[in-house]
Amino acid sequence: MNWSPWKRSSPVSTSTRWINDIMMDNWWSFPFGVLIAMISSTVGIGGGILWMPFLLIFVGLGPGTAVLTSLMIQTVGMGSGTLAYWRQRQIDKRLAAFLLLLTLPGIAFGAWLTQSVAPSNLELVLGLLTLFTALIFVSANQKYGDSGDARVDMRRARRYGWAVSLMAVASGMLSVSIGEWVVPLMRNKMSLRMGVAVATSIATIFGVCLLATIFHIMGGARADWPIVAWAVPGVLIGGQLGPRLAERINDRVLKEIFIFLLTLIGIHLIYNSY
Repeated sequence: MNWSPWKRSSPVSTSTRWINDIMMDNWWSFPFGVLIAMISSTVGIGGGILWMPFLLIFVGLGPGTAVLTSLMIQTVGMGSGTLAYWRQRQIDKRLAAFLLLLTLPGIAFGAWLTQSVAPSNLELVLGLLTLFTALIFVSANQKYGDSGDARVDMRRARRYGWAVSLMAVASGMLSVSIGEWVVPLMRNKMSLRMGVAVATSIATIFGVCLLATIFHIMGGARADWPIVAWAVPGVLIGGQLGPRLAERINDRVLKEIFIFLLTLIGIHLIYNSY
């Protein structure tokens, strides 16, 4: 879309232009980083479902570059959120390690798909996943209450291992994390308290993003470093604000706004893929 003020007019060719890009053209990535990381760490999702539309639609990056850029930003943001929840002792460490192990094959396969699938098809898939995520939030009745268990029975968690493995393909392919689907799974099927489910989801997403970043770099992908440089401070701040916000916010209002944004983004991505 040519109207975007963030689209590149020409490739970076000199160190002077690269520094100018960092200082001037990409400053919007900082406030977006704060906002996206704050929302992500508040509701327990990965930022990829929001970063990818921003990078594809507004910035105009190619899918391969957008995926790796999104993953690198999320690694920092989710690491910040993980640290905050670790200090609160909210994370079910054993469950997070188990889920991360299950995601390895899917992440590797998804990274390969990014390099193999046509860009327009990647946008179509991302649009469909965005609408599907909105549908999940519409149907799921998630509350930030104290009801539920502080730790999950691992025998119960093993029943749903196959679902987590499938979710990981989307993480490796489009940097869309498993948090959008795993939080309802933890709440409805594993009976975890909402706070523990969100914290464990954030910790798992951190590991998934780190692994997916490594896979994409090994596959030859390149990130947009100026955007990363601006976004990282933003997500560090937002990742710390989110857990505090989760204790005070009216989660129904946040959920309705989030669903509305996802629906608009999903429709636009699907339309843009044709």
